[in-house]
Amino acid sequence: MVTKKVIESLYRQFNRPPQSADELNIGLLFDYALENHGIVIDENDLYIGSVDPKSPFSVLPLNRIHEIVEFDDVLAIVLHSSIVFLNKNNSDVNIHIRLERPSAWERLKSRLLHRDEEMLFADEPV
Repeated sequence: MVTKKVIESLYRQFNRPPQSADELNIGLLFDYALENHGIVIDENDLYIGSVDPKSPFSVLPLNRIHEIVEFDDVLAIVLHSSIVFLNKNNSDVNIHIRLERPSAWERLKSRLLHRDEEMLFADEPV
C-alpha cells in the first residue's frame, strides 16, 4: 500500500534524475504496464496510452524521470514534483502532485499580514 509517508520517502530518496535513462528500471514498465497502459518509449520520451493525450502526463521526457519503482499493485514513475502511479492489473492511473510548501519566512509574513488586516477591519464600524 502506498501511503503519504511512502510518497514523501520517494520524493526524498529520488530527488534527482539519473545521469542516463539507461539507469532507470524501464524493464518494469514492459513487464507490468505494457498491456494495460499502452507504454511506448522512444529515444527521448515515455508515452502512456492510458492517460488522456491532453494531459501533460501522457508524455514524459525520459530525462525528467527520477526513478521507476515497483509496489505490490502499482508502478510509480517518480518525477521532481509528481508521481504517476500505474496499476499493474488494469489501466487505472493515479497522479500525486507535490505542492511546494511556502518557506517559514513566507508563512510568517502571511500570518502577520492576515492579522494586520483583521485588526484594520475590526476597528471599522459595521
